[in-house]
Amino acid sequence: MKFYLKICLLLVISNFTSSVFSQINLKSLNEFKPSNREWVEVESVKLDPLNPEKLLFTKGHGVFVNGADGKAKYLVSKKEYEDIELHLEFLLPKGSNSGIYIQSRYEIQLFDSWGATDLTFYDCGGIQQRWDESKPEAERGYGGFAPRTNASKAPGEWQDLDVIFKAAKFNAKGEKIKNAQFDKVILNGVIIHENIELSGPTKGTLSETEVARAPFRLQGGHGPVAFRNIRVRDLNPIRGSKPNTWVNLFENTKEAGPNYDFIVHGNATEEEGNNMFEFTGKEFKAMYKWQKTAAPYGIAVTKKAYKDYDLKFEFKWGERRFEPRLEKIRDAGLLYHCPVGTYAWPPSLEYQIQEGDCGDLWNIRGAHSDVLKNGEIIKIKKRDYSTSKKWTDEEKPGWNKVLLKVRGNSAKYYLNGILINEITNATFGGLSLTSGFIALQAEYAEVIYRKIKIKEL
Repeated sequence: MKFYLKICLLLVISNFTSSVFSQINLKSLNEFKPSNREWVEVESVKLDPLNPEKLLFTKGHGVFVNGADGKAKYLVSKKEYEDIELHLEFLLPKGSNSGIYIQSRYEIQLFDSWGATDLTFYDCGGIQQRWDESKPEAERGYGGFAPRTNASKAPGEWQDLDVIFKAAKFNAKGEKIKNAQFDKVILNGVIIHENIELSGPTKGTLSETEVARAPFRLQGGHGPVAFRNIRVRDLNPIRGSKPNTWVNLFENTKEAGPNYDFIVHGNATEEEGNNMFEFTGKEFKAMYKWQKTAAPYGIAVTKKAYKDYDLKFEFKWGERRFEPRLEKIRDAGLLYHCPVGTYAWPPSLEYQIQEGDCGDLWNIRGAHSDVLKNGEIIKIKKRDYSTSKKWTDEEKPGWNKVLLKVRGNSAKYYLNGILINEITNATFGGLSLTSGFIALQAEYAEVIYRKIKIKEL
C-alpha cells in the first residue's frame, strides 16, 4: 500500500450501453484547443540556476510549459464540463503568477506565495475577487476568498491541487436557481477552501454570463508556469438523497447513467481496462475477465460524497491471483471518506478486505483516524499509511457480510454481524473528516461484491 500514484485511467460502464473506456488524463496538448504553438510539451522542468524567475526545460512529453518567455494565451480544454473533480500538478518559479479558471469563469489563483503570512485572495489557492467596471475605481474589486492557511511550497517544487466544483444550476427558463460552488479546494494535501459559494464570475472571466457547461482554462500570460498530471472526473449527475432507505450504492439508470466510475492505475489499454471490471447491477466482479499473469489495481468509486450512513454488502474471493501478488494472500478493500476520487488509491480510511485481516483499519495518504475500544481512545501515529488490527477474526469461507456504520468522523466495522473495529477522530488536510466518496478495491485477485446497499441517515 505504498505506491505513489501519478497516472489514472477512468472507465465508465453502463448497464444500458456498451463498455466505455475514457482516458481522463489530459496528457497531450492535442486534448486542448490550439494555442498557436505558444505552449510546449516537455519532459522535465526546473528553475534556471542563473535566474530563479525563469524555467529551464527539456522537450519531450508529459509536462506543459507556457513557452520559453513564460507568456502564452490561455490553454483551454476541448471538452466542456459541469460538475467536476479536477486534479493537476503545477510548478512556479520565483514571483510567478498563474491561475485556473473553472468553466472559464471562476479563478483559483496560482502564485508564488512561499512564506507569505497575511494571506489574501491573490495568494496561491485563493479564489479571485469579482469585478465591476461600473463602480468607482477603488470599489471595482469585491469579494474574493483567501486560502484558510498557506500550504504553498517553495518556487521550483511541484505542487498538487485538487478541486471539487459544482456548477450553477438553471431552471427550464434559463434562470439561475443555484450558485456555483467550490465544494473543496485542496493544496498539497491541505484543505484550503470548503463549501465556498460563488455569487458570479470572478475577475478575468471569459464572460459574465453563467452557464451550465463550459471548458476550463489554464492561465499562461503572467509569468512562467508548468503543469502535469491533469486529471478530470465528470461528477454529473449527482444523485439526491433518500434518507433512511436502503438503495443501491452503484445506482445506474437509463436516464442518468452510473453513479460510479472505474479508476484503474497504469497505462492499461482499452481492451485491458474493459476486462478488469464487470458490473451487472447485481454483482461487481473484479479480474474475472483478466487474461494476463500480471495486473493493475483499481477501484469503483462513487460520484457522490456521502455523510452519516450505513453501508452493507457481501464479498467472496475468486480463485486466481496476479503479479505482483501471485504468491500472497488475496487482498481488496472498502475505502470511505475519500476527499477526492481521481486516484486509483485515493486518500481515505479503509475497511481492509484481505484474507485473515478482514476488518483491519488503514489510514491512507493523509487521511487519519484513531481507534475507539471499550470506551478508550487508542491514538495511532500519523503516517502516510498506518494501521490498526481488527479485534477478532470473523471471516469464513464463501460469502461474507460487511457492514460499515459511519457517523461523522467516527465509524464502526462489522463482519458477519460482529463488531470487529471502531474508529474515531477522522481528519484530513487539517479538518475533521466527516464525508467523502466511497470506493471498492480490486488488488491483484479475483473478488466479487454483491448486494451493495447504502442507507443515508
